[in-house]
This record gives sequence, C-alpha cells and structure tokens, in this order.
Amino acid sequence: MKTPIIISAFGTTSKAVTTYSRIDAALRGHFPRREIIWAYSSRIITRELHGRQESTVDHPAQVLRQLASQGIPTVIMQSLHLFPGTEFHGLLRIAATSPLKCAVGRPLLTSPEDYHQVGEILRPVIAERPQKAILVLGHGTDHPIWTAYYSLEKILRKKFGERIFVGVVEKSPDSSLLADEIADRGFTEVCILPLFLVAGMHYRRDIVSDSPSSWQTRLQSRKITVESLDYGLGLHPGLEKLIIRHIMEAGESINGR
Repeated sequence: MKTPIIISAFGTTSKAVTTYSRIDAALRGHFPRREIIWAYSSRIITRELHGRQESTVDHPAQVLRQLASQGIPTVIMQSLHLFPGTEFHGLLRIAATSPLKCAVGRPLLTSPEDYHQVGEILRPVIAERPQKAILVLGHGTDHPIWTAYYSLEKILRKKFGERIFVGVVEKSPDSSLLADEIADRGFTEVCILPLFLVAGMHYRRDIVSDSPSSWQTRLQSRKITVESLDYGLGLHPGLEKLIIRHIMEAGESINGR
C-alpha cells in the first residue's frame, strides 16, 4: 500500500478555494497512485464549511484518527503554511501524538533553497513591471519566525534590486512606516503581491478595501498608484513543484534515507 499524503492547509471559505483545486490537480497528476487527503488546520473554518454542507474536509487530527482506524501504518502530512510558525508547530504536535508514523513536510518557506525558488516563481510578474515598486505583503506573526520576512526581502532584493519591499498586514515585523518609505524613495507606482497561499479575507479586508487602514488606501493617500494582484502564491506557476519537492523529502525521511 502506498503511503497516503495529507495536505494540511489553513482553510478558506472564499472563492479562493479554487487555488486548492489547482494544487490538488497538480499533486494527483504527480502522485497518481497515492491517496491525497485534504485537511484544514482552522477548526473554525472546518466547522463553518461542515455546517453549510459545503465541504467534508476535516481537521488534521481527525484525519489521522480516521486513517489509524483503517489500519494505515504511515502517512506523509504536507504543510501548506508559508513559514514554520505557530500553525506549523501546532501541526507537529498533532503528528507527534498520532499512533501513525507521520512524516511532516516542511512549510513552503523553510530552507534557503525555498526562498530562492519562491523568488524565481515571482520573477515573471516582477520582471513585467520594471518601473514599479514591488510590495510583497504577508500576514505577520508574533512567533519568533517573524524575522523570516526580513530574510525574504534581502533575498528578493538581491534578485530584483532595491525596489522590493516586504511587509505584513498585522503583528510583526512592524510595517507601519513602510508606505512612507516607498513614497520617500520616490516611487509613484507600486504593485502589491499577496504573500498568502490564497487571496482570501486578509486580501479583501487589509489590502484592497476602501478602509482608511488598508494598504491600498494608505499608499494612495501618498499619491502612489496601486496595482494589486488578486491571487495568492498558490496560483503562481511553479509553486506546485516546491510542494512536490517537500512531499518527496518527507517521504525520504519515512524510508530512512
């Protein structure tokens, strides 16, 4: 029996779920003999979707219990979280308490190779906008992994120059002065690249809404013309290759190689 693959995402209730469908198709094409099972780490989202009868996707802990009851001995659980932060460490704790032998694939941005690969994935959209500042906006965190945003900015600037800026919509690192910094550098046009797997609630509320606190409003108040991609990392061609690599690395750890 081939080891099943659990894909653990945060979850979404928006139309951005089409991103998951694209990733699912790529994984099933690459692993045609494997069972692919999705799990959402957000219990709130799983409960809401179940209540609306729009999904049968369960929490990772429930999926592991179900597989254990079927006598499955080993699983690969691939995280679709971007960084090894709070959500990912929660996933590790779930895997550690499972009766199954469970190899957890690393988040998308973990190793230096991952950062460079994401940079190459973003290269086409950045190269198409040579005169614009590029603002990569992620979620932010109060986990010690918050420094990863500075690492990403450093690596992207090495690839594309000083017109790259990396910020967050909440928590750390502090991005409150970033709009001023972009304006002070003399940029009059900016393209926002959402650093989210899917462009869901945070994209609509914190990036492109008409709220005075949204990034679009803050930049426009500084007379900067704003373009914003309306999709997350999951719809950039090539991201599925990074996910597949992580799954295969996790599989090697199960085999003791």
